[in-house]
Amino acid sequence: MKGFFVTLLVVCGLVAAGWFLYEPYLKPLVTRFTSVPTMVERDRVIGADEPSATSSKAPTTSASGTAPMATTTDSTATVAAPAPPESELERLLKVRYPMPEILPLLTIVDQWRKVPPNAFPAEITARETIVFELVIDGQVAGSSQVSPGTPLKPVRLEGEEIVVASLANPAMSTRLPVRLTDFRERIQARYDQFVAAKTAEVEAKRNRARALVEEEPARIALLKGKSLASSPPDSQDDPRFAPVKESLRQGEVASVTLGEAVSYRWNGPETVGGDYAGSYDTVTVNFEVSTIFGRFPVEYKALLKGGRVFAWIDPVTEDRI
Repeated sequence: MKGFFVTLLVVCGLVAAGWFLYEPYLKPLVTRFTSVPTMVERDRVIGADEPSATSSKAPTTSASGTAPMATTTDSTATVAAPAPPESELERLLKVRYPMPEILPLLTIVDQWRKVPPNAFPAEITARETIVFELVIDGQVAGSSQVSPGTPLKPVRLEGEEIVVASLANPAMSTRLPVRLTDFRERIQARYDQFVAAKTAEVEAKRNRARALVEEEPARIALLKGKSLASSPPDSQDDPRFAPVKESLRQGEVASVTLGEAVSYRWNGPETVGGDYAGSYDTVTVNFEVSTIFGRFPVEYKALLKGGRVFAWIDPVTEDRI
């Protein structure tokens, strides 16, 4: 019995010794020969004290799997340079040759409710076959079919319908929905063409004047010269303007009319170059040209010789009108 107690005491002593020695000495040996460490242990091992296999500088990914955008703090980032100031020449060109202020098409046609008669195209076409009836004294005297794409003459607009006449026989007409024709498309095309033409016309004048000034810098004085818009015009009743008015009345300038002349200025004797180089009495005339797309200012110069208008020129470029 005494031996049993001795054995028990020895076993308990060994267990106690093992308990105290496990953490510092036995645990590393056990861990080396056991399974892969747990996630908690791995996280602790790859902590701040020990670098991981992958660089800590590698970008982390979000839950969606995409790496967040890197933020830069580079104080040397390029900032767009401000546009250079506009030159005096360019300012003068814009004043002398302003871009036209063209009304929007939908304003001109009142949202397609009221199209001005002078905006009507010369002809339109239908997208479907239409039937014309010839009515005489209230009786149908005949009819004819017109295939899609045949030119038709637009007569008048009535709401969402348009009255068209046959070009072959204007006495024959019919009414059909506007949507079945290219009426609106043709007006839109004409409008776009007008805008492009007016813009190109102004650009051409600016380019011509710019080239002349760059070739002969003294010509910039012509751009700086007072225009009718910046100085009081002379009386339109001045008898010296009679030849100018007669020239306009005769239609010698196709792009303007006498009714569109709003002011005159007598310049007296001048020497001009260009196609009509020489000395003349000159008159500068300001016009407001009326179109279905708006009113546009135009300034021309009349060259007088022998009591009549010899020619019309541009006041700056001295090109013939």
